[in-house]
Amino acid sequence: MNILILGPQGSGKGTQAQRIAVSYGLAHIATGDMLRQSIAAETEFGRRVKPIYEAGELVPDDLMIGLIRERLEQDDVEDGFILDGFPRTMAQAEALDAMLREIERPVTVVLQLDVPEDVCVARLSKRAQEEGRVDDTPEAIRTRLALYRRETEPVIEHYRAQGNLVVIHGDRPVDEVFAEIQQALEQAAVRQ
Repeated sequence: MNILILGPQGSGKGTQAQRIAVSYGLAHIATGDMLRQSIAAETEFGRRVKPIYEAGELVPDDLMIGLIRERLEQDDVEDGFILDGFPRTMAQAEALDAMLREIERPVTVVLQLDVPEDVCVARLSKRAQEEGRVDDTPEAIRTRLALYRRETEPVIEHYRAQGNLVVIHGDRPVDEVFAEIQQALEQAAVRQ
């Protein structure tokens, strides 16, 4: 099963993706974590993307597609994956779709965590305090949520048109959200 999970920052994508990965034996591919690890390790890639990332802007598509393709070539992805935090733009969605067709790994289902913006802001502000995340400044949060509205909402419509989008009500307790996700994944598995 190959899953995409979409939603604004602070919607709970990472939390739910981790639960899905453990419960279904899938590789959790978190692009944000991959970026932060590259930046922390001061790799060439990390040095290139650090100023872009810390400003709350999107990393160039070709760099992200290359990073994801490289990750999908690893052995732990054989049984499937959950891609968390990508795609965020139509260009990324089209490039990802093309790359997945090329490597014969089509998307089974796209989960969209639907969460009101004020809930996202509150969650991100709390996370910034608890984890000391430098990328969760109030300015960066506002920039990312505005980018999401402008850039990612068309991606949701793209996957809705393909018929594989499932909207999940993400502003409820974690266990309730996961129960709804499990139902969606069971239905997707039946359709496969």
